[in-house]
Amino acid sequence: MFELDVATRHIKSRRRQTLFSIIAVSLAVGIIIIFMSMMSGYTSILIDSTIENQAHITIMPKEGEDYIHLYHGLENHIYDLEGVESVSSYFQGEAALQYKHNAEGVLLYGINPEDENRVVNREKYLLAGEFASIENPGSRIIIGYKLAKNLEMEVGDTVTAQIPGAEPADFTITGIFQTGTPVDETMAFVNLERLQDLYGSGDVITGMGIKLSDAYAAEELANGIDRETGYDAISWMEQNAEILTLLETSESMVYFFYVIIFGISGFGVANVLIMIVMEKVGEIGMLMAMGTSRRSIMLIFLLEAGILGMAGVIIGCILGYVASLAIASITIPIPPEMYFGMDHLPVVIELENFISASVFAMVINIIAGVFPARRASKMDPVEAIYSV
Repeated sequence: MFELDVATRHIKSRRRQTLFSIIAVSLAVGIIIIFMSMMSGYTSILIDSTIENQAHITIMPKEGEDYIHLYHGLENHIYDLEGVESVSSYFQGEAALQYKHNAEGVLLYGINPEDENRVVNREKYLLAGEFASIENPGSRIIIGYKLAKNLEMEVGDTVTAQIPGAEPADFTITGIFQTGTPVDETMAFVNLERLQDLYGSGDVITGMGIKLSDAYAAEELANGIDRETGYDAISWMEQNAEILTLLETSESMVYFFYVIIFGISGFGVANVLIMIVMEKVGEIGMLMAMGTSRRSIMLIFLLEAGILGMAGVIIGCILGYVASLAIASITIPIPPEMYFGMDHLPVVIELENFISASVFAMVINIIAGVFPARRASKMDPVEAIYSV
């Protein structure tokens, strides 16, 4: 191909500038791939953690009501719905836990541990004790790691629960959990019937958690439950709308950052092509005088932009892959409280990130080559030859 031969010759004639242009594109692609891998890891772990650590759908009492009455019938109805794997009813109430001279306010959750574990794997985060210890009605309680630390307690100690309108009740700590989230300081689990007795509420609940076989079907099923039963059914997407919006905003900002990096590398390619056009004015004039069309002249310089971009993309992909692997192999600790329970920097290498970065880089490089290509194709052959 005539245009490809000329384009290759032009690139070889300016080896140093060509090398620096390829390095600029390679670094841009490599850096973007590393950032994309980190962003993929962050997003993936955050969403997985959100789905894993809470019910996919939560059913709350009807508007104006504090409790769900006759909840056993509702449980059976929910179980029969397509896609429902497990259901856990709970009673939630505020209380103050006191140990010696220390006191902390908490949310007490009365649960059936077996049902709760099917919906959310609480046992996975247990540091000490047994989650099943609260299965039978009794004065046993499981508290978070930070709460235990604040109260200076450990498994086997007895804490007093102060519940509004009820007599103080003593509970023995039979488990301590740690999720790395704020619930470690604010949540405690007791037996469902025991908490109902303490509140004197009878056999009612304040909510019901549901786990689905497909977590992403939660929104549609929650709307269906809401319409059908009149109870307030909330999907995990709705509960975490702020987090999902934050992720979307972060991704938008990151893509703006990508455009800037690719734009800088594109200027490098454009600079090389403009220099070639300035140096090859005479040659371009001769080619046009010999009958080479303006379209072929333009194609020559677009091919040069494409070759420089492709070389940079290939090297950049290799660079990004190796660097991402190296970062993934190192555990970089981060404060769990600041990043929704994540304790290390996550990196997930995905093929689509390489494809996105490569396509983005090639488009920017071709755009960068348009100006010098148009400039060369619009030259007057007589003036071009005369200027040499």
